[in-house]
Amino acid sequence: MDTNYIMKTFKFSPDTNTPLYEQLASYIKIQIQAGVLKPGDRIVTENALSELLNISRTTVRQSMNRLVEEGFLVRYRGKGSFVADQKLKRNINYMYNFSESITDAGATPSSTVLINKVVDVDENTAQLLQLPRGQSKAFHLKRLRCADDEPIILESTYIPYYLCPGIEKYDFSTASLYNTLSNYYNLQLYHAIETIEAIIIEKEYAKLLEIKTKAPGYKIKRISYLDSGFVFELTTSVSRSDKTIFTLDLYKNSNPNKHLVELNRQINL
Repeated sequence: MDTNYIMKTFKFSPDTNTPLYEQLASYIKIQIQAGVLKPGDRIVTENALSELLNISRTTVRQSMNRLVEEGFLVRYRGKGSFVADQKLKRNINYMYNFSESITDAGATPSSTVLINKVVDVDENTAQLLQLPRGQSKAFHLKRLRCADDEPIILESTYIPYYLCPGIEKYDFSTASLYNTLSNYYNLQLYHAIETIEAIIIEKEYAKLLEIKTKAPGYKIKRISYLDSGFVFELTTSVSRSDKTIFTLDLYKNSNPNKHLVELNRQINL
């Protein structure tokens, strides 16, 4: 994207209260999402943009800062700003939807099912799932979640089988697990607690994620509940740190007896 292209396709709107830097940032973001600008492409220099658009360099810098913060650009000292590889963005205030998140990043989501069967779980897993005494069966679903066929997340999920008999017949390479539980088993999915831990990815997982052994990543453990309070899901996932961004909106809590941020986040489905 050169200066001639910018002159032909962009102009500031005078009939809006949107600041100039936000208008410029939105324009560049659209060019990235539309594929005009591709990962690794160098952005026109801040001085050149300042002169071309007749705005201050401070305004241009604000635009670039916004795009860097949102993960669309990366800066290299002495070289300039470049389009970043798009990452999966997870807002950790809400239960994320993998397919929607990948689509929003401009990629095509897919899943490879590694395990899809009913198993007898160990005592610890049975306790976490709150299985009734004498029961040990759970549905085990293990999937490799991909963007444009590139592995991003390895998920391993256990669901009490008494809640979803016959669920193993569904094809979860295309079907949504949560939609299946809601639509076919009439389960009211309500609440989840998730913990996120920075890890070094072990050889077994690195091979599946197609990355180097001992690369940095995230281990995410989620326990989800029905509106009745019963556990319906235990999921452990390993996520590549080079492809994932977590965002968190913070608000001042009006209750002085509660902490502003907890290590375990609680979210509504």
